[in-house]
Amino acid sequence: MKRILPFLFLVSACATTPDHRLSVSVSDYGAVSGQECTSAIQQALDDCSAKGGGRVSIPQGLFQSKTLYLRDGVELYLEEGAILQGVEAADAYAPYIPHNDLTRYDSGNGTANSNCVNDTVWMKAFIIGDGVRDASIGGPGTLDGRHVFNERGEEGMRGPHTLIIAEASHFKMADVHITRAANYAFLGYALEEPVFENVTITEGWDGIHIRGARNAVIRNCSFQTGDDSIAGGYWENMLIENCQINSSCNGIRIIMPSEKVTVRNTHFYGPGVYPHRTSGEARRCNMLFGISLEPGAWGTASGEMKEILLKDLTMKNLSSPVATSVREGSVAYDLTLENITATGLNGALTPVVSWNDLGFQSVTVNNCHFSR
Repeated sequence: MKRILPFLFLVSACATTPDHRLSVSVSDYGAVSGQECTSAIQQALDDCSAKGGGRVSIPQGLFQSKTLYLRDGVELYLEEGAILQGVEAADAYAPYIPHNDLTRYDSGNGTANSNCVNDTVWMKAFIIGDGVRDASIGGPGTLDGRHVFNERGEEGMRGPHTLIIAEASHFKMADVHITRAANYAFLGYALEEPVFENVTITEGWDGIHIRGARNAVIRNCSFQTGDDSIAGGYWENMLIENCQINSSCNGIRIIMPSEKVTVRNTHFYGPGVYPHRTSGEARRCNMLFGISLEPGAWGTASGEMKEILLKDLTMKNLSSPVATSVREGSVAYDLTLENITATGLNGALTPVVSWNDLGFQSVTVNNCHFSR
């Protein structure tokens, strides 16, 4: 027994280690409210990761920064009353440079809406998670993209995304508020098991836009966006549930083939609280489709769309509930609509509006009610 006891003690000590992670404030590194604090915040993130991970806190106040890089095992935590705001100059932001070939996720090549990974203007972001593992952003504070204008950006006006997290695993975002994104609030590429919970996104363009993800969850989130609230594609096993979705474009827009996608217990409502940012002087606020399934609509996107389940949804004051547009190169198999109630519609009252002849091979509709 004397030989066993030391071993048991060592195992017990190791098991308690995760409960004692490092916790630091950016103020400890010289960050001061009302000032640009890039170096101090980045040093805190770097040091925390180097020491095994933990929490880096932004205290109450307004802290401005250029591009920041998340690190492995670190939670960037915004305390109550904390605002982490991007600086005004578009040239102050750095692009994400992919480590692997991500051109599969390109779209709109050669158009005003070109979204290509080799475009260093398109890939600029306020916060970048470059291949991070177990990184997160949380807390009741706010990330403010301040609608930075860039005449060299998409449509001659869009600035940096608020976040780009790419080629990363187990990223989590919880509770935080993202506002005034200069392009997308969140842009993800090739993510493994990302989770978004209780996130609030207001203004800007797209809310959560993910190109390539496996085992993803978007839960209990609130969107009031100027463009699509949730978008992207090449998803495998995506769950969207218990969300509030308001948009001046589409609620959910899948532009690339995806499989095993479930949207449930979610409310879609228009008109948009914030206007569509590229609609010119008209500044339209009408909400289009609750859910638009259009693999290949933004450029060739080869693959299969299947096992799409839309269940227990309510929709109000938009055009039509569900639209499809399957383009050459993509094949769509089965789509199920179950327990969907939509009122105040100003477009078609049919369960599915199709933009072309290529649609889903099987559409099942159960207990759906639509009215003007």
